[in-house]
Amino acid sequence: MDTKVKNTETLLSLGQFHISEDCGFILPEPLVDLPVYYKPWMDIARNVLELIFSHSLRLRIHNMPLLETHLLRTHCELRLAHLALSMMTVGYVWQEGERETIKVLPRNLSVPFCEVSQRLGLPPILIYTDAVLANWKKRDPDGNLELLLTLPGGESVRGFFLVTLLVELAAVPGLKSILDVINGIHYNDVAMVTKALDVVSQAIGSMKQAFKLMHEYVDPSIFYGIMRIYLSGWKDNPSMPEGLVYDGVQEKPMEFSGGSAAQSSILHCFDELLGVQHEGSSGKITISNCSLMIMLDNIRCCTNLWSPLLKNQGIISFAT
Repeated sequence: MDTKVKNTETLLSLGQFHISEDCGFILPEPLVDLPVYYKPWMDIARNVLELIFSHSLRLRIHNMPLLETHLLRTHCELRLAHLALSMMTVGYVWQEGERETIKVLPRNLSVPFCEVSQRLGLPPILIYTDAVLANWKKRDPDGNLELLLTLPGGESVRGFFLVTLLVELAAVPGLKSILDVINGIHYNDVAMVTKALDVVSQAIGSMKQAFKLMHEYVDPSIFYGIMRIYLSGWKDNPSMPEGLVYDGVQEKPMEFSGGSAAQSSILHCFDELLGVQHEGSSGKITISNCSLMIMLDNIRCCTNLWSPLLKNQGIISFAT
């Protein structure tokens, strides 16, 4: 008798976790604009680069109206708002470099930024979810990509964010196969698990190939000398040892780590699947901090779903 009969209604799929079958954790077709009420935000966010170079971004933000956030009704609107506000925030903080930072973020920026962040379950700072996953558009019908918003660093910024996006795209087949591994273990289907693990392996190889493009499109000196500053955040940062006060939100300074590819949900997913342990205190701290910055659905997908299944039934025990 064949004991591998499956109830297809119980098979897990990415859609159950609001993850795209085609794009994985990347936001499919991000919005390029917000409702007209939020034009003051978008006008500044689109010109952050020029305003930083002219040393006028802080003044422009001080003159910006305090806008309500209740008119942001969809997930995509909230994601674009978070991207725009985060770009303005890091530009405001680092306009004069690491030596002339500020201690207080003005309330016309901090209040709406924290409100949008709370609705999304994200921290009020520029992170991977913004800069990579929700910061792209198609430049032409051929599918060439462009950034929605950018920071100082020229073509290296464009290269860094878009190459990282390509790494995420390369991971999508492996992400889909993670659920095949879980489904295969659940239904005791050796062939399904074996095939799925092979796809995961191929996807990781494709990710490594895509990542090699960094050497071609990102200048290390520009990354370290310019881009690093805007991505560094205000946690454990000697340039901002006390963190940042979000005026109108909390009197005490708050600390947040900046954007990093280590915040990629897909990397955490593969670690969970393969039982990768990041040993040493520094590794544990990094993973803990990054986990705080992954959207709530993604955290649930990574930890509550397949981790218990794989630990209880296990790839190793399954194979033996």
